[in-house]
Amino acid sequence: MFLPELLAGSLTTTRVTPNGAAHRLRLLSCRLERGPVATSRVSVEFEGPAESQRIVSRQEGSACPGGDLRLAALATLHAITQATGGALTFELIGVKPVRAFDTTVMMVAVFAQHDGVVTRIVGAAIVEDDQLVATARAALHAANRLSSPLLDQLSSVA
Repeated sequence: MFLPELLAGSLTTTRVTPNGAAHRLRLLSCRLERGPVATSRVSVEFEGPAESQRIVSRQEGSACPGGDLRLAALATLHAITQATGGALTFELIGVKPVRAFDTTVMMVAVFAQHDGVVTRIVGAAIVEDDQLVATARAALHAANRLSSPLLDQLSSVA
């Protein structure tokens, strides 16, 4: 089954698996480790489009609340780049928690590049318990529309 989807200004299709789900990464865990001398390491783990495939990405940098969120977004985007075999690359614009109505929403803005075309994308996720997890989910949501067709192509080739 194919569903229409807007991708980089043109109508494309996303293949849907027999169980009705498009090929996407699924967030399994997001961990923060504090290191010596004010450093942080964020590790994200995803289940890939292939059954039992695990993708782990780590980013290290300055330990501060905004820096930790940035590391979570960068690790997520790097995992998506790995999953697509480098066909889709990203440049993080920013990460920002936003108060909306009676909840906090994590916003992630990104430049995505595929086949020489650069697209500005934004993802959002509600902060339930953990801002790092919400940041990873927001980055994943931003990229899903672009990565899903690529992951489907890679899955059908394998």
